Amino acid sequence: GGTGVEAQAMGTPHDLAARVLGSNQGSSDCSKDATPEQGRARGINHPEITVGDEDEGRPVGVIVHHVGTGYLRNRDRSSAWVRGENPDPPTPGLNKLHHEQNPYPEKEETLRFLEHNASEMAAFIRGLSEADLAKPGRFVTGPTTVGDFVCRILPYHVHWHMGSILATWEARAAPSPSATDWR
Repeated sequence: GGTGVEAQAMGTPHDLAARVLGSNQGSSDCSKDATPEQGRARGINHPEITVGDEDEGRPVGVIVHHVGTGYLRNRDRSSAWVRGENPDPPTPGLNKLHHEQNPYPEKEETLRFLEHNASEMAAFIRGLSEADLAKPGRFVTGPTTVGDFVCRILPYHVHWHMGSILATWEARAAPSPSATDWR
């Protein structure tokens, strides 16, 4: 399948930050009422998005934590591009390493981590100038700019994983989430 990364109108840094926070709110809302069973369920791929041959394969709680970690990594990547540096794109092994380092994230802590890191990313974006948004970089999807990355690729990352989580729960015919902890 394709990447599903669609072009969008960029907008101002404040617009971009609001988009990140909106994407994150959907992620948080999707995850906050997950049952312990749903948090431990082995994730499956998004029904419409496939990148490479990597399957989610991680527990849903780990996927949510991964999204939170992604905000930090992508803020650092964007910051490097602003400084004129070009760090190597992430590799598939990075997800495996994240899972090994965070095999059983605690639900409430993970949700706080997700919210905090999304807020940090949004603050970073609000501080970008028009010149910063135009700075070039290279990601796994190819050449990009800071603006394109935070406008298109970052929200896509959240959408991709949240779609995977919902597909996992649907495939397992899990009941709707209730207000209990993952573990």
